[in-house]
Amino acid sequence: MKILLIDADSTIPNLALMRLSTWYKRVGADVDVLRLNIPYYPSRKKIVKSVDTSGYYAAFCSCVFGCSKDYVQGNNIEFGGTGASIYKKLDVEIESCEPDYSIYPDCNYSIGFISRGCIRKCGFCKVPEKEGGLRQVSTPQEIIKHKSVKFLDNNFLALPNHKQILADLISTKIRCEFNQGFDMRLLDEENSLLLSKLNYRGEHTFAFDDISQYKIIKSKLPLLSWAKPWQIKMFTYVNPEMDLENFVLRINYMREHKILPYVMRDISCWGSRISDFATDLAAWCNQPGIFKNMDFKVFLNKRHKNSGRITDSLKKWNFSVANGTY
Repeated sequence: MKILLIDADSTIPNLALMRLSTWYKRVGADVDVLRLNIPYYPSRKKIVKSVDTSGYYAAFCSCVFGCSKDYVQGNNIEFGGTGASIYKKLDVEIESCEPDYSIYPDCNYSIGFISRGCIRKCGFCKVPEKEGGLRQVSTPQEIIKHKSVKFLDNNFLALPNHKQILADLISTKIRCEFNQGFDMRLLDEENSLLLSKLNYRGEHTFAFDDISQYKIIKSKLPLLSWAKPWQIKMFTYVNPEMDLENFVLRINYMREHKILPYVMRDISCWGSRISDFATDLAAWCNQPGIFKNMDFKVFLNKRHKNSGRITDSLKKWNFSVANGTY
């Protein structure tokens, strides 16, 4: 029996496919893996990938992003993942399988969820509908198989026992990262101190998704005084419904406090009234070396030869700086 696992668009090892691999190998199947690397960004050229599924007992395709499914063609392919359906889940027996890291031979770290779900209901996020309320589903000890680990929890600090888990991670000295970030609203002196003691990979990440969060971020930021300049990163969500002042104020606040933004554009940004401006800001903010050392005007002049594009983005920037208010 042969099984085909298709990774349409994952940017990190796909946990569901790794568990499917383990399940089918246990029953004696041969497992092949195909990575298609379909890009998320609408501005990137996308090519329809024709997949030959002949000779396979079953073929499973995981899509993280909603548009990816349209670029995968083949007979008898079963699609899953958030991009295909937020309601489709692995069978309990498969979900309980350990990941098969051999299908991602370049992966040298462990990956997994300590918790699933979230206590928040952010309008742009599918996690509450897909995963439901927050609950613990695993322990770090069950996840860790390498010398470092990437946890995928959506709101780890909301777990009632998160402080004990952090203390345990500190004692093991495991190199770790929570790649979905932490909820600044749940930060206190005790858990902040614990975060500072982790053997952490990269920047400690939080979120500044709307200007309405300004007061809480301002009040909580002193709790992160242990962090070196630019050691804190904040996801910075934007969509065309937001005022540009909302967007620019957040970025300016972060630059003033030596915090790295990571601009996350809603899919609706492409082709919208703010498409070019949001693209320019994302290109500036999401390159830390440039953001730290070059202001937006200088960046625009280095990025574009089109004077009209420079003028338009700079006009939006200057207007937002002049008219924004916290």
